[in-house]
Amino acid sequence: AGRGRLGRSFYSPENSGLYMTLAFRPTFDLSKSLCITSAAAVSVCKAIEKITHVHPKIKWVNDIFLGGKKVCGILTEAETNFENGKIDKLIIGIGINCFKTNFPPELQDIAGVLAIGKSSFARNALAAEIINQLFAILTDFDKSNFLAEYKSRCFILGKKIVVHPNLKKEGITARAIDIDDNCGLVVEYLEGHMKHQMGVLNTGEISIKIER
Repeated sequence: AGRGRLGRSFYSPENSGLYMTLAFRPTFDLSKSLCITSAAAVSVCKAIEKITHVHPKIKWVNDIFLGGKKVCGILTEAETNFENGKIDKLIIGIGINCFKTNFPPELQDIAGVLAIGKSSFARNALAAEIINQLFAILTDFDKSNFLAEYKSRCFILGKKIVVHPNLKKEGITARAIDIDDNCGLVVEYLEGHMKHQMGVLNTGEISIKIER
């Protein structure tokens, strides 16, 4: 019963995936909250590489891809205290398609897996390595520790994308230019009233589809 962004479901059959939640009380302030999902994405990629020896990429902001298909989704939720500017509670949900499974028809061209056979790697080893990698970043949460690596793994930079303002079905064509210091996606709009203007997209406000 995996849950995705905006109340969507995340296909999570037993025995073929890794579905984990990390819950903790962070010490950093609210201003750093936008980069938590990005830090998690880098941590998952590094853990996957170490345990499975494949090399996944990041689709801004919270999806991990391998071979052109999504193999992992990340959902971050927080309870904040506006009086002291701190995050009281932080929950990071991570769902990974580990082994070959029968995806429903609507996911067969979208979802991928890390490996075919279940003997390829141990899911508990992958879970442990994700925890190690993530808390190594969060213990000293300096964006410079992971932002450069996030950019190098983000495969949409330099490409045309379709931005859906307020999650509307209609999209606006843009080009992904960069990731800023707050982990926002810097884009150049290629059509509409903002044509040739630059903008910054923040998590939760848009969905992105790579233009085929």
